[in-house]
Order: sequence, then C-alpha cells, then structure tokens
Amino acid sequence: MSVPTCSRGWRPRPLSAKPVAGVADPGPRSSTPATIFAHCNRYAAQIVSVTIILLIVSCANFAPPPEVSPALIANARPDHVDAEQLQNGHRLFVSRCLECHTLPPVTEYSRDEWPYLVSRMSNRANLSASDQEAITVYLRAASSTTTIPP
Repeated sequence: MSVPTCSRGWRPRPLSAKPVAGVADPGPRSSTPATIFAHCNRYAAQIVSVTIILLIVSCANFAPPPEVSPALIANARPDHVDAEQLQNGHRLFVSRCLECHTLPPVTEYSRDEWPYLVSRMSNRANLSASDQEAITVYLRAASSTTTIPP
C-alpha cells in the first residue's frame, strides 16, 4: 500500500511520529454538538454585547444642555426674559423632557424651530402653558449660544 503524496511530493506525517520540538500537542479535537454549540453561544454573546454597547453609545448625549450663563442671558434679550425664567426652563427641560427621550443637543434646531417642537410634545409631557413657555425661551436662547460651558 502506497502513502499518498501532495503536489510537492511530500508525504503527510504519520500520527505516530514524534512531536516537533517547541510545538505543544493540542490533543484530540472534539467536534461534539455541545462543543459547537458552546462556540456559537460565545460568538452570539459577543455580537449581543457589541450591539448593546453601540445602542447605548448612539443614544447617549455627550453634551449636556448649557447652564444659564451671561451669554445665554444675552441671547434671551429678544424674548424679554430674565435669568430666573431661563433657570426654570433649563430645569424643566432636563427633568421633564428626559422622562420620554434623550435630550437633543440644543443646537440641533434653530431658534425658530423650538417653539413648534416644544408645543408638539407638551401634551405628551403634560406641561402647563408657563412650563412650556419657560422651556421654549430657554431652548431659543441656548440654541443661539456658541460658547461651550466649562
């Protein structure tokens, strides 16, 4: 009986041959269904973990809404509001809007778009007219603020 050779004329090493120095014998490979299933579970767990991390990162808002500052107060002058009303608007924006969704960056919408957006969501948030006005004037002022708070 002849031993098959490869295209280069080499013969496969017999199983009883001595191991090569420095190379560990991995031992017999098990290909039982349990082993295959364990590898699939590990792979699936890695995919699920990466998916969850990506969802968290994509939903995260890395820039918190700006605090009331002199620049924000200056931007609110056209609306004739004071720092107290802006502070109230900031507090309501952070607490009430966050109940339903992540906070959008305040610069995502223009000064003129915020009133419509706030009024559209105010029914779902159960906002009073004064709360809606406070949030709107805060967002109008904050959307025009170009300085980043420390």
